Amino acid sequence: MANFSYDALDNSGESESGYLIADSVEEAKNELKNRKLIPLKVKETKKFFHFPFFNSISLSQLSLFSRQLSTLINSGMPIDQSLDSVALQTGSANFSNVIKQVSSKVKSGFKLSESLSEHPKVFDNLFCSLVKAGETSGELGYILNKTSDFLESRAKMSQEILGALTYPIILFLVSIGVIGLLMVFVVPGVVSQFSGLNQELPLITKIFIAISNALSSYIFYSFLVLIGFGLLVLSRIYGLKKIKRGSDKFFLKIPIIKNFLLDADLSRYTSSLSMLRSGGVSIINALEISAETISNLYLKDQLKKISDKVKEGESISSSLTSIPEIPPMVIHMIDNGEKSGKLEEMLEKVSEYLESRFESSTKIAMNMLEPMVVIFLGLFVALIVLAILLPLVQLNTLSSSL
Repeated sequence: MANFSYDALDNSGESESGYLIADSVEEAKNELKNRKLIPLKVKETKKFFHFPFFNSISLSQLSLFSRQLSTLINSGMPIDQSLDSVALQTGSANFSNVIKQVSSKVKSGFKLSESLSEHPKVFDNLFCSLVKAGETSGELGYILNKTSDFLESRAKMSQEILGALTYPIILFLVSIGVIGLLMVFVVPGVVSQFSGLNQELPLITKIFIAISNALSSYIFYSFLVLIGFGLLVLSRIYGLKKIKRGSDKFFLKIPIIKNFLLDADLSRYTSSLSMLRSGGVSIINALEISAETISNLYLKDQLKKISDKVKEGESISSSLTSIPEIPPMVIHMIDNGEKSGKLEEMLEKVSEYLESRFESSTKIAMNMLEPMVVIFLGLFVALIVLAILLPLVQLNTLSSSL
């Protein structure tokens, strides 16, 4: 796909300029014709600097899109006109262009879900499946509204994770920077004053001198480069996914981090599964699609196997017991939902329970991380001061004895 700029005329003869994404110039012209525009000039735009991060569509934007589209469809407006209206209200030029292309497909006779699926980087499999479920059940507006709630919840969770980690990480990096400056510039200058004295330096002073010398040596940085090169070679041999899968599995063994990650992932999983089932999606497809919402690769692989077990006749709850990381409380609640015939409602309750637990653990993590970083910095600086003061104390003691 490439970016194209265009100048065109509408039905009233007024000029219109903009950008669109297409595979070729001809496809771009056909796209304009589908929008009932007469193309005058279509040119591929070359980008010397490309930053995908700034062009990506956020969960908040998707949530707003779903909410606006739901409102317009529920008011009785046709889908294509609703899409055109939402495209005009979207702040992002990139997202607006995508919506216009979706609208053009809908006007050509394609279903909304089919049109959305042509933009997988913006509308994932879960989103398209929910829209398809809404089209099938005749409750597209309602499903879009529920999808917006779900996306808002995911966006809120992502913001909470970012908010919980940003300040402690910045504080930790500043601490490392301060300690590094002390070790490279302060410690050598002060300790060199004792080099001409014929006295045995304390062990802690010797340790800090060794660390300071290492940080000032090219050998240390060469060693870091060698480690980086080794990690790069390992990633090429085993693949980044395999390495990430191994690290994700390791993180699930650490008590505090384990709960933090599980609550976030399982909340998304159970919420999406509940929505898909409520929309009429088959249990097998719902399980497969919901597994894609998991960010932990190891847990995602385990949950993908659940659909195979359900195909063989097992219940969801009994299948989940094969994954030791799943909390027994979650399995018990799903089991009750299956037995009572209210699986969708129970899955939603599980999601709410996990989300509230995640919020609590986020606050606890915030309250713990900040003082831990401050204590770490204070302790290290205290050790540096101690390493400098001990030789002075020894020198004063020696002078007094003489």
